[in-house]
Amino acid sequence: MSKGIKQALTLGILCLLMVGAIIAYFLVPQGEDEENANVTENAIDVVSIEASAINQVDISGPEMESISLIKNGEEWILADLPKAPLDAQAVDAMLSSLAPLTATKELAMDGASLAEYGLESPQVTVKVLTTDGNSYELKIGETVPVTGGNYGVFGDRDKVYAFEDTVFEGFAVSKNSLIAKEEIASIEEDYLTSISVKNKGKESFRAEIVSDDKKVDAYTNWVITKPFEKPLAGSSTDDWNKLQGYFTSVELQELVEYNCKNMKEYGLNEPVGEVEVEYFELQEGYELPEATANPDGKITSNSTNKANVVPKDKQVSHSYTLVIGGNAPDGSYYVRLKDSKNVYTMDAEIVQSMLGVDAYTYMDRCVYSTLATDINGYDAVIGDKKISVTRKTEKGDDGKDKNVWTLNGTQVSDENEETFLTPYTKGYLLEFTSEAKDSVKPKSNEPIMKIVFHEANRDVTVTYLPYDGTNFYRVDKNGMDYFLVDKRSVDDMISAYEALLKLDQ
Repeated sequence: MSKGIKQALTLGILCLLMVGAIIAYFLVPQGEDEENANVTENAIDVVSIEASAINQVDISGPEMESISLIKNGEEWILADLPKAPLDAQAVDAMLSSLAPLTATKELAMDGASLAEYGLESPQVTVKVLTTDGNSYELKIGETVPVTGGNYGVFGDRDKVYAFEDTVFEGFAVSKNSLIAKEEIASIEEDYLTSISVKNKGKESFRAEIVSDDKKVDAYTNWVITKPFEKPLAGSSTDDWNKLQGYFTSVELQELVEYNCKNMKEYGLNEPVGEVEVEYFELQEGYELPEATANPDGKITSNSTNKANVVPKDKQVSHSYTLVIGGNAPDGSYYVRLKDSKNVYTMDAEIVQSMLGVDAYTYMDRCVYSTLATDINGYDAVIGDKKISVTRKTEKGDDGKDKNVWTLNGTQVSDENEETFLTPYTKGYLLEFTSEAKDSVKPKSNEPIMKIVFHEANRDVTVTYLPYDGTNFYRVDKNGMDYFLVDKRSVDDMISAYEALLKLDQ
């Protein structure tokens, strides 16, 4: 580095130090200097008032709503809202800063005025009355330059103190922050029984747990019953767990107004949405059996939900309804519980996730998702061709159960089993691709293919119908005909089914 560059750097550093000194001179009150400041690494005790000895606290400031707390027996109440339940932890945390009240620095006044420290018109004034009749006053003023914290004065002492910023933050509170928030219980997903979402008064989504005889999919007891006429199976993938998470861990944020008289101010007179969730808890003393058998003694499906496992008389039913209004200035939403007049805010992303759930996103996309080895057989009709398949189990030569298939009354040999299952596999992997549009008018309503699957307790009929003649077929599943499938995939499946007839020759 050249000598000239070194000199330039040195000059620059000196200039910065000089500017810092000038700023500090004008920021630090004139009464504060090295001679009158008692600086110590240890906290300076100002006063110690035990919370148990306090029976009234009054807090005021030019930028805050005045608060008056009164001790009523063992509890604190707000003087102007005596029925409002207070958050005991929030009140205790505030009062704990007085036992003891400590400072980081003390300054002798020596002719300096309180105005220099922002204490003539303090940001916060705290008045404390104790059970022995004594009264105390704490005033908190401007921020201490450089080091942070706030200047303050206690009582009529002739000293100004520097307090940590936690002292100011502890008393510069809103009245609403001291009122206990209503809580929505954290719900175990296994005990969730229904979710209903309304957008502008219309139910846009509803999902509920049903009994085994009302299931749409053999592998889940969740069905989506709105907005469509016919129920859809809920997804058995991680998407469904994500969906449940929106409604099982819901937290109200800031209390905006206690006992609100004018809901119109928050858009809650004509809410944009409403969410209703039903769930249950186990009756006290009841324990789940190790084997999750339903009341009729049969093991339930892969679903872990306990609604059909726990006897109804051992379930304690609960619910909550969240009413959603307009947006707050920060973008969050105003909300309230249906039977409450307290208005809160809630994170916009959470609210939009709840209101935005839709049937197509969270339904089971598989046209038919039961394994071939879990049904008793099926009957398929393709034009004038009929295919009838049955399945039963027998003991093999190795003593283990094996599937025995028949095709149109003829047993399928073991060597042909893989070929025999190919068309079923193609249908098993088939998924809905999109919603059908009523504006599309097919040239014919004659089925392309119809399959009746025979399960243990029911039949499921899947019919593939013409749609646009080019890209899609419409699917009717037990009367549920809102969706489309890829035409080429269905044609490929049909060809595979027709190939089965060669095994019957």
